[in-house]
Amino acid sequence: MKKILVTGAAGFVGTNLTLELLRRGFDVIAVDSLSRLGSEHNLSTLKREFPHLKFKQKEIEDVAYVISHEKPDLIYHFAAQVGVKASMDNPVRDFKINAAGTFHITQAAGKTPIIFTSTNKVYGDNINLVPIEEHPTRYDFDGEYKKRGIPEHFSVDAKYHTPYGCSKLVGDLYVREAGGVVNRCSCMYGENQFGMLDQGWLSHFALSKHKNKPICIFGDGKQVRDILHKDDVVKLLIRQGEMLLDASKADSIRGEAFNIGGGYDNTLSLLELCQRWDIKPTFDQWRPADQKVFYCDISKAKKLLNWEPKVSMNEGLKKLFAWTKEHHHKIN
Repeated sequence: MKKILVTGAAGFVGTNLTLELLRRGFDVIAVDSLSRLGSEHNLSTLKREFPHLKFKQKEIEDVAYVISHEKPDLIYHFAAQVGVKASMDNPVRDFKINAAGTFHITQAAGKTPIIFTSTNKVYGDNINLVPIEEHPTRYDFDGEYKKRGIPEHFSVDAKYHTPYGCSKLVGDLYVREAGGVVNRCSCMYGENQFGMLDQGWLSHFALSKHKNKPICIFGDGKQVRDILHKDDVVKLLIRQGEMLLDASKADSIRGEAFNIGGGYDNTLSLLELCQRWDIKPTFDQWRPADQKVFYCDISKAKKLLNWEPKVSMNEGLKKLFAWTKEHHHKIN
């Protein structure tokens, strides 16, 4: 039986992946600091289905010791500081978690393969140099990236990234240097997600709607992202793990970065989500380096991983809205 260590195991992606790994019979060591909003509820979800879950409450600085002690066959590294605003408020802590923390994990891992969740923010404000079109409810790319999306070779050499973009890029590079796999994620969403103003906007909008709380949009709301349901995220991560654990396939993806999102067919603007859920937002100034449009070119993942999204945007948003309605009382 393969032993798998998951950092950030009580976060949104971590919870859904850990559940699937346990259902498949893997020996899972779940690690989380439980500092994230909703993480204690997600831990309860994990323990309710798997009462004997091997869980360790640890800060990022302590994960290297856990790796050295447990000697896993595979590491999924999701633990992170995930907010742009939070990175600007406390860039030192952001660096310690996302950059230094990930570096120490790669050092402790040695030859153990790592799968890492990075972000589209590694491309910084370079994205805003791409020509765009403006429509009544959304922006869109114009020119070579229209309907195709941003590929992995798009330049990360930007004038401005935000501290969050910088720290995640550092982790991104160290994981690839160690022969791991990096997923530069767009907007992931779904059940077991407790979104907040600075991260997880689809869940944040659903929570605010059900709690009758006001919603503020930074900018004009025409910003577009490609969204990816958690079922498709988990399938991707499982597929990458299977390949890294297979000596005959591991070299085909070691050191690779993948842009992971729903692709053009699953693009959505903030205004369009407000229309869908009958939300009347307020508006504020644009946030630094906010990308007016981002959606992924997912052709590399299709080619190397034989993966593509299967959950439609309509189906996925209905699931998120219904789950949030049932669970929104768990947090203030």
